Amino acid sequence: MRPRRGVLLCAGLAFLPGSAIGQTEPASATGSELVTRCRANEPQCGAYLQGVLDMMIVARNAECGAARYDRAALRAAYLRWAERNSYFMSVHMVAGAERALKELWPCATGAAQPPRR
Repeated sequence: MRPRRGVLLCAGLAFLPGSAIGQTEPASATGSELVTRCRANEPQCGAYLQGVLDMMIVARNAECGAARYDRAALRAAYLRWAERNSYFMSVHMVAGAERALKELWPCATGAAQPPRR
């Protein structure tokens, strides 16, 4: 019976506010948060955009001319796109980042370039 009490005690602690065991509230993941980070020239902006681009390259098996390793170019292009597409400010940042990168560096149908190795 004692082991059960220990399990219940641990489970109860996990639900306490501010508990070290419980999860903390995640940071904002909206497009507006990404724009804020990009405008502040934070390294997370370029890293995030490069990560999204890398996932797109894997998914479509093509680079399509994107500035793959130029985080400054990705950041500048994303910010220009975000200013024209304010709808994406209130949705998850990956939605706007992916849409921006697709529009900025589209793949021509049947003309995909294989990824560089």
